Amino acid sequence: MGKKTNAWSMGLYWIPFLAGLGSACTYVVFLVTDWGEPHAGLVVTLILGIVIGLLAVAMAIFAAADARALAESKRHEQLLEERLTEARNQTKLLSSHLEVLTAMREVTRILSDAVDLKQIAGNVFDVLQPLLDTDEIALVLRNEEGDLALKVLRREGKTLYDDELSGDEIDLDDAAQALDHQSLVKAIDGSTGIFCVPLIADQHPVGVMRFEIPLDGSAEEKESKIDEYEVVLTDIAKHLALVVKTPSLHDRAIIDSLTGLFTRRHFDIRINDMFRLGRRYATPFSLVLLDIDHFKAVNDSHGHRAGDVVLRETAVLITRGIRDCDSAFRYGGEEFAILLPETTSEQAEAIAERLRKTIRANTVEAEEAEMSATVSLGVAEYSPELANHGELITLADRALYTAKQDGRDRTVVSTEPTPGPPKKKK
Repeated sequence: MGKKTNAWSMGLYWIPFLAGLGSACTYVVFLVTDWGEPHAGLVVTLILGIVIGLLAVAMAIFAAADARALAESKRHEQLLEERLTEARNQTKLLSSHLEVLTAMREVTRILSDAVDLKQIAGNVFDVLQPLLDTDEIALVLRNEEGDLALKVLRREGKTLYDDELSGDEIDLDDAAQALDHQSLVKAIDGSTGIFCVPLIADQHPVGVMRFEIPLDGSAEEKESKIDEYEVVLTDIAKHLALVVKTPSLHDRAIIDSLTGLFTRRHFDIRINDMFRLGRRYATPFSLVLLDIDHFKAVNDSHGHRAGDVVLRETAVLITRGIRDCDSAFRYGGEEFAILLPETTSEQAEAIAERLRKTIRANTVEAEEAEMSATVSLGVAEYSPELANHGELITLADRALYTAKQDGRDRTVVSTEPTPGPPKKKK
C-alpha cells in the first residue's frame, strides 16, 4: 500500500508540470497563428491553470495521506520488532528455566541413588558443568571446627577430593563472605565471573558452591549474562543445600567413622539390591572379602592405636584401588568387603590381586614404628543358581578361609556353584 501510494503521488508531481508546459505551448500557438483571437488563448490558459490548481490540491492531499500511511507503517513495523524481541527473550528465559528444571530433576535423582558425598558431588558437577559452561566448580564446607574447607574441586575436567587437595587451590575469602552474609557474592575478573553461592539448608548455612564462568560479548551482554546466572545459581543452591546436607544425615548410619568406608549394615542393603538386579537382568557382579593377616599381632605388639592406623591406611588403599562404580565396606573388625558391579570372577581376581600387591608394598608409620601389612582375599561371582545373597557371601567367605589356610597373602577365587549344606562339626 505504501509503495503504490508513493508511486501515485510521485506521478502527481509530473502532471502539473506537463499541464503547465502544455498551457504555455497552447498560448504561444494562439499568438503566432490565426487559429483564433488572442483572448481565446487566455481563456484556454485560464482553464488549464484551474486544472493545474485542482491537480496540485489533489497532489497535496495524496502526499499527506501517503506520509500518514508511511508513518503508520513504520510504527507498526517498530511495534512488531519490539514484540518479536520480547518473544525471543521470553523463549530464551523459558529455555533457561527448562534446563534448570531438568538439571534439578537429575540432581534429585542423584540424591535418591547415592549417599556418599564424593559420589554425589562428582555426579552433581557432571550435571552443572554443561549447564553453566563453567571452567571450575568447587564445593566448600564447614569442618567440625566451623572453618571453611575445600572438599571437592572440578578443574579442567578433573575432579579432586579432599584427600587429594591441599586447601590452597582456591581463595576462600569470597566463599566466607557469601556464607557470612548468606547471599550470593560475585566478582568479575576480565572475561571471567566468579560466583559464590551459599548453601542454606533448614536456615542453617552448610557450605558454599563456587563457580568460575567465562563471560564473553559486549559490556551489555556480560551484564545480561551475570543477571541470568544470579537467578539460575540462586535456584540451584536451594536444591544443592539439601544434597550436600543429606550425606551428613546418613553418615552415622552407613559410614564407618574409623575407616570412612560404608558400614556392614549398608553392605547388607547393597548386596541384596545387586542380587535382585542380577537375577532380574542377568548381569554379573562379584564380591571380594578381604582380611588383614595377623592383625591381632599388630595390636599386641604396637597397641590398638597402631592397629587403627593400619585399618585406615588399608581403607585408603582399597578406595584408591577400586573403580568409581565399585563400593567398599568395613565388614567387621579387620575384614573388608568390596562389591564389583558387572564384573566376572576373572576380572574381580585381577582387581583383588592388584589391591593385594599394593597393600603389601605399602609402609605404615604408627606409634614411632614402621610396619607393613598383608591381606588375604576371597572372590565369588553371582550365579543364578544361588538362592540368595547370603549364599554368595558364604562362597566368598569360604574362598577367604582357603586363602588363610594356604598361607595367607594370596587371592582365592571360589569355584563352587553353590555353597551346599553346611559341614557337620566333628
